[in-house]
Amino acid sequence: MVDPKGSHLYVNLSASQSRRRLKGFGHGVRKVQSAGKNRAVVIHTATGRHLEELQAKFADVGSSSHEEELGQPIENLRNLGPTSAEWLREVGIITISDLERLGPSLAYRLVKQRQPRTSLNLLWAVAAGLSDRDWRELTDEEKARFLREFEEG
Repeated sequence: MVDPKGSHLYVNLSASQSRRRLKGFGHGVRKVQSAGKNRAVVIHTATGRHLEELQAKFADVGSSSHEEELGQPIENLRNLGPTSAEWLREVGIITISDLERLGPSLAYRLVKQRQPRTSLNLLWAVAAGLSDRDWRELTDEEKARFLREFEEG
C-alpha cells in the first residue's frame, strides 16, 4: 500500500490517541500511523491557519515536522503511570529532555504545587526513571539527597 502524499507532523501520542483527538477535524489530515512507542505521525496537507490548528491539537504533548527534533514523550519514562505523566505535562514537562533539564526535585516541586496530595513516590519514580532504574532500587542516600534538594529549592 502506498503512503498518502503530504507533510508529516510527529506527535507524542499513540496513533489511536492521535486519531481520537483528530476526530472530526479534517482540514487535510490524510492518515495517522504509529511512529514508535507513544508516538505517531500525522500525514497531512494542511497549511496556514489549518496547520496552526492541527499543531494546536497536540500542543500539550509536543509535535514537530521533524521526528529528530521531537523529544521522547514523558510517558516513555520508566516508572511513570498515566496520572503521573499527566501531572508532569500539566506543569509543562512534556518530554524526557524537559525532565532532564529541570531535574527530579524541581519537577516534583512543580507538580506538588498543583497537586498537593502528590506523594514522594513521584519523586522516587522520576529520579530512578532518569537513570533507567526501578524506583525501588534507589538507595536511602539517594532518596535523602533528592528530598534535601526538594526542601532547599
